[in-house]
Formats: sequence, C-alpha cells, structure tokens
Amino acid sequence: MLRNPHGQTDVVPDQPPATAKYSPDGRAALPGHHDGSLQKNSVGVMGIVFFVIAAAAPLTVVVALFPVIIASGNGIGIAGAFILVSLVLIIFAVGYVAMSKHITNTGAFYSYITEGLGRSLGLGSASLAIFSYNAIQLGLYGGFGYYAGQFVNRHTGLSLPWWMYTFGVMGACLFLGVRQLHAGARVLAVLLTLETLIIIVLNVGIVINGPTPVSEFSLAPFTIKATFAGAIGVALMFAHASFIGFEGTAIYGEEAKNPKKTVPRATYISVIFMGVFYAITAWLIVNAAGIDQIVPLAQSESGDLVFAVSDTILGSAATEAFQVLIITSMFAAIVTFHNNVARYLYSLGRQDILWSRLGTTHHVRKSPVIACYTQTVFVAVVVAVFALLGLDPYVTLFTWMTGIGAAGIILLQTIASIAIFVFFRRANVDKRLWNTFIAPLLGVAGLLPFLYFALTGMDVLLGVGGWLRVFFTTLLFASVAIGILGALAIKHRSPARWARLDSTLGDHIDAN
Repeated sequence: MLRNPHGQTDVVPDQPPATAKYSPDGRAALPGHHDGSLQKNSVGVMGIVFFVIAAAAPLTVVVALFPVIIASGNGIGIAGAFILVSLVLIIFAVGYVAMSKHITNTGAFYSYITEGLGRSLGLGSASLAIFSYNAIQLGLYGGFGYYAGQFVNRHTGLSLPWWMYTFGVMGACLFLGVRQLHAGARVLAVLLTLETLIIIVLNVGIVINGPTPVSEFSLAPFTIKATFAGAIGVALMFAHASFIGFEGTAIYGEEAKNPKKTVPRATYISVIFMGVFYAITAWLIVNAAGIDQIVPLAQSESGDLVFAVSDTILGSAATEAFQVLIITSMFAAIVTFHNNVARYLYSLGRQDILWSRLGTTHHVRKSPVIACYTQTVFVAVVVAVFALLGLDPYVTLFTWMTGIGAAGIILLQTIASIAIFVFFRRANVDKRLWNTFIAPLLGVAGLLPFLYFALTGMDVLLGVGGWLRVFFTTLLFASVAIGILGALAIKHRSPARWARLDSTLGDHIDAN
C-alpha cells in the first residue's frame, strides 16, 4: 500500500499473492532466500560515522587532494572551497535526512529515487551507485598497492608487484565484510582515530612550532575573493570528492539502532566534522608554508606537499608515520566501499531484480555474505586485468577509477536531490517548509554546478583526455542506461516483480 499525493491509500496492482510468506521485517520472502534479513541494532551513531568518514579517507584527502586543489584549483582559497562545499552538502542532507525518516532501506539512493522519480530511474540510479562505488573501491585498491609497495621497498629493499599487496588487502576486506558489521566498525574506529590524530598533531605543531606566529596567521583563505579565485571548478570538484561516502549513512539504516534518529545524527555529524576538519587543516597548512609561497610549493612538491610541511614542522619521524597511515587510511576506505556495494547488491537481490541469492545473509552473522563474495570476485577480475596489462596502479587504476567514481556520486546526489524534492511534493507525509521544499530545492541548485564542473572537467578529474575521456564519460551514463533498460525489461516480462519494486522498498509511506 502506498499513499497518493492526496493522502489516500492506493492498491498497487500485480501484488504478490496473499499466500506469500513474509520475513519478520514485513518484506515478501523471495525465492532462493534462506535467510533474508540483516542483523538489527548492530551499529550506533558513532559506528556509522566511522564508516562514513573512513570512506572519505581524511588522510588521503590531505596528502593527495590538497596539493591538487592548491596547485591547479583556487590556490590559497582551498579553505573557503571546503566551507562552500560543506554548506551545500549540509543543505542537501536536510532533505536526505527527512527522506530517511520515511524509507529505511539498505538501497539508500536507489530507494529514495524510486519513490520520488519512479522505478525505472530508481534502478538506473542503483546501477549507477554500484558502478560508482565499485570504481572508487577499485581506485583505492590500486592506490593501496602502490603506496604499500613503495613503503615496503623503501624499508626492506623487497620489490614485490603491487597487485600482491592489493590481493592481500582484498582478502582482509572480504573477511571483515562477511563478519558482523560492528566488527568492521571497531577496526575502522582504530584506523580512523590514528589517521585523524596524525593530522591533528600536524595542526597543533603548525600552531606551536610553525614559522609564522598564530597572531600573524592570515584569514585570506576564507574570503570570498580567494574562494572564487583561479580554477574554482577544479577546486569544487576535488573538494566535493573529499566528502564522498557521507551519503552512505542511510545504507546502514536497516542495521542501525533506532535508524530514524541514528541516520540523521550520523549524517550531520559526518558532514560538519569533515567540513570543519578539512577547512582548518587547509588554512593551517597554507599559513605554515606562507600565503605567497604555498602555490609554487604545491606545484613543485605535488603529492609530497604535506610531507614537506611535516618535515619542517614535526621532523622526519612524523612524516614516516604519515606514509604508514596513508596506507591504513586507504584500507579503511576500501572496507567501507566494500560494505556499500555489498548492501546495494543485497537490496537488489532481495527484490529478485538481480540474482536472488545476493539477498541471502549469513545464518549466524546476518551479513550479506553472497553479495560480499560476488563483488570481491568482480574487483579481483578488474585488478587482474590491470596487472596483466602492466598498467601503473596509481596513474591508471587509482586516478581513473576514483575520478569516474567521484563524478558518478555527484550525478547520483543530484538525481537524489530532485527525487527528494518531487517525493515531498507528491506524498502527503511531511509539511515542514524548510526540510521538504526549500532545502531540497537549494540542494539541487547547489549540486548542479558541481555536476557541470565534473562533466566538463572530466579530463582534469581523470588525468586523461581524448578518447579515454569520452570512454569513461560514456561508461558513466551507460551504467544509468543499463539499469533503466533492465527496469523496462522487468516491467514488460514480469509485472509481479515490477510491482514488488515498490512494495519491498522498506517502510510503508505514512505520516508517522
């Protein structure tokens, strides 16, 4: 049963027969499902926050993206760029959070877009989400192999191929993925704490031991003039990429304690923390290097910019810690994206859209075990192809895949913003003007420029041009088209399954 825009109850045609069996959470049990529910009440607010911030990989952002934003983006205005992006995402989160109170489903964006814009575009968005999260995860696997190989070679002289490290960490990620969710949360809590602490140590060191007294620190990086200087599009693209993963809060709704409160709190905490943390760190690094020197330093040092600042402020021992923790930072992010993809596959399998066994959970741990194995096999095949072709793990796998994945998430967020706005116009469930009308509309307006910069600046985002740029852009939209075509095929061939796409999304839509 769904409510129409007038608040009246409509009966969805072609519903499963009255004799169908239902799981304890009220969803129709589908063929081939031995145990279809995830573990309830397995993660709280801070557990979800750890997953979300770990996906953003703060240390990787500081080390790998800060130099790009400074050298090729808006220079000293990097701090202002992070404030601007965080404000847009906080506004987006208002509608996103309002929607989460009516739909609790591990499919997240897929569920929201289905309710707002229909089942065809909903499946298109699910396909896009799986493509984008998998791409980012693949990129991180390449980055892990590259950095781990460099570190081991530098300290032991042992020169192993990068893919050996990648496949090793893939096994560790799968192990955590098939265990209960809180097991992964505990690991991420430790890793995230360590990488956050090392950045805080650098920040405190700049304040206490920096070449410039705190009283003389410039606030220019926060000004409107500095924020919109230079290549603002590049700055906003990479600043937005630094937050990727925060939208994953809703993915854990079915496993969260009191999801109606947990998901909103985790969402706001994650965005605000990352926005403030990135902006302050960027401001301090700019002042440590000098307002007039930071851009040429970033251009000359590139990815070693933060290491150069750390050497000056804290010494070589701290820089060594940075180089270790960037490896663990990538591992933490890989674990989160693995969980995200697995839960999207689980959601689609549970609805019998993909292989129904994907909707099976472990009989004891209640983890989406088949989905975890399936998506691990997929990324293993892609990594193997890159390894066999002898492609550089950083220049190709890391740069290409994280770039196209970031563009995909921006597109997904934009579609979701429109869906949330439309949903609240059609469903008589929430009358709050700011939460359901103004904020979703501002979210769309704020995200559209990011999407424009990502699509027109694909060469900068991916580090490639020519036919490769066209190829990856085509892949992005092809992933949406595949989902839409799949939806139309289901509608034509199986009306009952088509009806279930609405009836098994999650919570019933009501005013409570």
